Amino acid sequence: MAAFTSDERQLLHESLVEYFKANYPFERFRELTDRQHPDGSSREAWAEYASLGWLGVALPENAGGSAGGMTELAIVMSAAGGALALEPFLPTLVLGAGAIELAGTAAQQEILGEVNAGERLLAFCHTEPDAGFARGYVKAVATPSGGGYTLTGEKSFALHAHAADTLVVSARLNDDKGPIALFLVPRTAAGIELTPAPTLDERRGAAVRLTEVAVEASACLGESDTDRSGIINEVLDRAALAVCAEAAGAMATAMEQTVEYTKTREQFGQPLSKFQVLQHRMVDMSVAAEGARAATHGALRAYDEGSPGAQRLIWRAKVETARAARFVGGQGIQLHGGMGMTDDLAIGHYYKRLTLCETLYGDADWYLGQLAQSGAA
Repeated sequence: MAAFTSDERQLLHESLVEYFKANYPFERFRELTDRQHPDGSSREAWAEYASLGWLGVALPENAGGSAGGMTELAIVMSAAGGALALEPFLPTLVLGAGAIELAGTAAQQEILGEVNAGERLLAFCHTEPDAGFARGYVKAVATPSGGGYTLTGEKSFALHAHAADTLVVSARLNDDKGPIALFLVPRTAAGIELTPAPTLDERRGAAVRLTEVAVEASACLGESDTDRSGIINEVLDRAALAVCAEAAGAMATAMEQTVEYTKTREQFGQPLSKFQVLQHRMVDMSVAAEGARAATHGALRAYDEGSPGAQRLIWRAKVETARAARFVGGQGIQLHGGMGMTDDLAIGHYYKRLTLCETLYGDADWYLGQLAQSGAA
């Protein structure tokens, strides 16, 4: 049974869209992307999202959440993508909180209450140099030491790792062939070296180097040394699905802005929107975006209903969305002409957001390979 009714989901969507339109204009995005801004996002805005109940839509009730599913979380992600929001919805709510919910003990899951209240930001540090999109490539090692563990290794760029309160870090137990575990590591722990950098779309994060970082035994997610590869796979599938929803929101706004621009920009004495060839291109954009949105909706329903074919549907949705994101973003730039390449117009930033969504947690080619290996292509 769905946690939210259709009407409640519609109200959630409308409230998010109205809020972002009123409080997150393009000028706000430009302000937060200024290199002088410390985090590249707003803690004040995050606290307001918490007060509105948005951070807890998919968190369990014992954490103060609404116990919704991925569909509810996707509604949040879609609105955030449509507004180019820079706050850490993906690393905190989808990746970090997802890992804690799936693998954590009852005591560890108390962190989710802090996430719901907007008091704890998370980052998921799993991918390593040379890994590509391979999910099982982990060379970082957690060695038992003094009743706890010592972590050593490197993690590639992770969204919001530069400012998160807690890093969720994957490492192999005992040696580089051991089972993969997940650890809760304070960002400021001794032995952690961060290399901050912006992404293409101006979100921020950091690569992480761990040099003999000491953590307590309670930092290991779960109550045993069970391999967490399956949970990591599920968390990354959730992230891929959330990225599809984010891209759907960004594509919708990019198309809206493109249509509006062609209505006001004139050539040969008439608006660009009057030229049939350009109308056809905008229809093609709409068809591509709608196909990706439909694939994402199907995957969301399958995941929330626990369908055995949900993972394959997620992979297919990522393929459709990656292709549509590239097409819609590129067409939006072209239909804006030379102005579309400037930082002064929002469309260029939507193109960058969609380009990142195309490749986050696996591009179309990688997911096609996964489908082929599973016999489901």
